[in-house]
Amino acid sequence: MGLLIKIQNGRLPESVGNKALNIHRLQKAGIRVPAAFVCDWKAYHRYVNDDTSLVDELRLDLSRNLDPDKRYAVRSSANIEDSVDRSFAGQFKSVLNVQGVDNILQAIWSVWSSAQAPAVKAYLDRHQMNSRQLSMAVIIQEMVNAQASGVALSRNPVTGADEVVVEAVQGLGEALVQGEVTPQRWVNKWGNWIVKADSDIPLDMIAKVVEKTREISKKFKAHVDVEWAYDGKDVYILQSREITTLNQRNVYSNHISKEMLPGIIKPLIASINLPLVCTMWVRFLKEMIGETRATAEELAKTFYYRVYFNMGVLGKVFEDVGMPAESVELMMGVLPDGVTKPSMKPTMKTMLRLPNMIRFAVEKWNFAKPMSSTLAALREKLNSFQYRSANELPADELIAETERLYSVVQDVAYYNIVGPILMGMFNSGLKYLLKKQGVEFTNFDLMEGYADLEKYDPKTHLHELNREFTALDPALRRKIGEATYAEFEQMEGMKNFQEKVVDFIERFGHLSDSGNDFSATPWREAPEMVLKLVADFTPMHTEEKIKIRPSDVKMGPFVRAIYHRARDFRFLREQVSSLYTFGYGLFRYYYLEMGQILVRRGWLDDAQDVFYLTDAQVKAALQSLEPLTDYRALIAYHKAEIERYRDIPLPPIIYGGEPPPVQDPSLDKLIGIPTSIGHFTGRVVVVHGIQDFPKVKQGDVLVIPYSDVGWTPLFARAGAVVSESGGLLSHSSIVAREYNIPAVVSADGAMLLKDDTIVTVNGHTGEVFIHSQELTIKAE
Repeated sequence: MGLLIKIQNGRLPESVGNKALNIHRLQKAGIRVPAAFVCDWKAYHRYVNDDTSLVDELRLDLSRNLDPDKRYAVRSSANIEDSVDRSFAGQFKSVLNVQGVDNILQAIWSVWSSAQAPAVKAYLDRHQMNSRQLSMAVIIQEMVNAQASGVALSRNPVTGADEVVVEAVQGLGEALVQGEVTPQRWVNKWGNWIVKADSDIPLDMIAKVVEKTREISKKFKAHVDVEWAYDGKDVYILQSREITTLNQRNVYSNHISKEMLPGIIKPLIASINLPLVCTMWVRFLKEMIGETRATAEELAKTFYYRVYFNMGVLGKVFEDVGMPAESVELMMGVLPDGVTKPSMKPTMKTMLRLPNMIRFAVEKWNFAKPMSSTLAALREKLNSFQYRSANELPADELIAETERLYSVVQDVAYYNIVGPILMGMFNSGLKYLLKKQGVEFTNFDLMEGYADLEKYDPKTHLHELNREFTALDPALRRKIGEATYAEFEQMEGMKNFQEKVVDFIERFGHLSDSGNDFSATPWREAPEMVLKLVADFTPMHTEEKIKIRPSDVKMGPFVRAIYHRARDFRFLREQVSSLYTFGYGLFRYYYLEMGQILVRRGWLDDAQDVFYLTDAQVKAALQSLEPLTDYRALIAYHKAEIERYRDIPLPPIIYGGEPPPVQDPSLDKLIGIPTSIGHFTGRVVVVHGIQDFPKVKQGDVLVIPYSDVGWTPLFARAGAVVSESGGLLSHSSIVAREYNIPAVVSADGAMLLKDDTIVTVNGHTGEVFIHSQELTIKAE
């Protein structure tokens, strides 16, 4: 055997280096790679030892194997290069467009001599190596006449996100690899373009690069980066290596918290809610896969008073058992769908966890009835709390009651996690089965005949109250509009209507701006606002969309079983959400009374200030005879910070434990997730809470930080909805689809819009275009 080896050979010796071995793997996997030879590192050691016979021997080998009319790329392939632990990327010289034996021979010498460069020595020192450990083969690969070329990565190396990143330039890509030019960039997640460059390079060609990159990653069972070139007809992969710099830090995401803990979270709320919810998440994970390293303490964190879940920890838990890192977000439906969405890939670790997972699946298959029974028992427990008498309790009993309440609400929180996840799983299963019959899930009337669902829908009851209100004498209606709630209760001639209003407040009075923030004023404490909602309620007058009835779909026993479970868990989600909001809201009355005690001691100015302390600080203060800190200063600090950070846009992903710097976004166009189709142009009304409800007029574009069920009456007046938070199954999305109005959610910076700004909401693309104030308003 000569010094030159054809890489296409069946087996290659180790002495060809990692880069050549990777090219060989590509060829064996059926990937299109330019023809190449490799000069193994035995020749390099002869070069280092000044073997004078090497030149003639190598020249002869090159003459026998290379085409003198072709151009070649000459690159290093060292033993310590392109390994899992270190890449040595860019450390050794590459020479392109080399033609003729003598020129190639000179290029090989140039590559070998680069191994003695000071930069290489420094790199070796950093990895505690020396030049004697270095062996260098050289690859001689046919050049591609590239119209475009670049690099692609099967996973984002900075964020660790499961997305393919493609960078490209016109012509040869060597300058890109060396970092000498600014490339154009595309990001593709599961078949969806997250970033799409405005480029002359054909998008369908970039899509081929994405497809090839995923194929290589799958075949190599590793995250890879590749160099590629396009000759106007075919995409060639020049080389590939495993990514060595994947982000291993904590990765915090607000995808789940936008659904479960949206908006500003005050210190007291965070100190109770995070351990309460995270403990139940760990319980759920243990039930599903068995023992896990995830702890409640590391599962979530607040940044600028917003909650982020540690998807790095959750992702590792699921990857350990062969499931996608995004499993929780996929089950909850808070990530967009895609044609290449990851699926479960069983591993040996999966097999070890299989008994646990089978037990979990069997239990949850028949979980609807026990969940319903347990929720009824938990409601009885919550009804036993005499929260209206909290002002009669001394400090120690207040603390005891909150601890008893915490235990009950934590049980409800478990079902508030499991319910939506099971709903998402059964919905996904039914969607798949219906699609096989040509039925789109969005056109299927899943909840036909499920009358009990209306029990938890305030707008149904508001509509009924509004009908009774409009039937009253006009003079009486005006009188109600000017009255306080106490005066309304004393009015004559409308006893039936008054009783129904009282019943409505009793039924829905626990609702507020946010069901996860007990510092928010509940409806029961704002009865005048409830009266205004009744008076101003606008019934839904939309063209009834004909949906496919279940009786029109052929269902076998298995499909019917999935169908019934999807219905049951859709209902149970509303039931548990209402119960959780009610029970969690009871904390408010006990902590406000604790605040009153601290006001009477002279330590606080207002009982509401207690929300700006943590649970531990409040209880320690109650149990102390003297103040343990300057509570007023601490509260003032938190209030000032919350106001400062109230409207700042934050990224959906935060890496590491440090909060990102606050940045002002450009407001020319906002981008979010489209969740209800259509176009609408109208006037912006920014709503922060119930105090802003009266601002919303018919045909306004409703801009909100998030959406809770308590906000649904506003949607009847809105021409479109833009939310800074949310996903496909958030209330804002579901209600917008019911009203057939466009909706864009997760639109960062939306709350920075000003009232009366004219915007166009595109419910197809997720874009919100910002116009001048003078633009004529018209719906499309």
